[in-house]
Amino acid sequence: MKKLLISTLTAAALVLTACSSGGETAQATATPAPTQEPAAVSEAEPAPAEQATQEEAGGDIYAAYVQEFPEVGTMVRLVETEDGRELILECELDNEIDQLIYDSYRNELTGDLDGALALVGDVENYRITVENTVRNVQEGAGNQSYTLHDMDILSLEDVQSAEQRYLDVIAQEVADCGLTQWTVQEVDISWTYTEAEQAKGPQLDEGRYERYFLLGKAGDADSWKIYDFFWEDFLPEE
Repeated sequence: MKKLLISTLTAAALVLTACSSGGETAQATATPAPTQEPAAVSEAEPAPAEQATQEEAGGDIYAAYVQEFPEVGTMVRLVETEDGRELILECELDNEIDQLIYDSYRNELTGDLDGALALVGDVENYRITVENTVRNVQEGAGNQSYTLHDMDILSLEDVQSAEQRYLDVIAQEVADCGLTQWTVQEVDISWTYTEAEQAKGPQLDEGRYERYFLLGKAGDADSWKIYDFFWEDFLPEE
């Protein structure tokens, strides 16, 4: 992607869970990840009795995987908060998935709760986490800066090579949430914290990380939404 520097705001924290409208909840253990605030950690243990395999959750989920999107060439408006928070964008927003990820960060750290929740799928724990993240920012804590270095849709081959426990989680969520299309977005991101957040003792250091977002369309919905995310160990080490 071409380099493009953009200042604005954001933060995100997601947890692994199935749709609130579904039956059982699918969970998997992930590398430490932010929960209520961008620095918190989610350590959900798998629930063997409730975890569905890909076959049990709906057969060939890969038939609904989308790996190519039309280029939209969206221009991003420069934004900077009064308290100096910023989102630095080092890549272009090539498609609607890039735009969705960007908007989710912007809405959360600008305190736009309605806007943030509008981008979230019907996943109760995830919606609670997003709400807590926004309120954390409104109270003066959270992240000082985020840098989106790069964003890419994973190829189907890459997704199929992911750790099996995550593929089982995806299969469960695709079934429970009724996703007729889905994709996985890799996000290369780094961040710093506000002094208020540092005082809380965040469990993740400031630094650079890889996130893998599960996005999808439920039923005949027109818009994509975010349903889950995974950390560095989503793909096996090369």
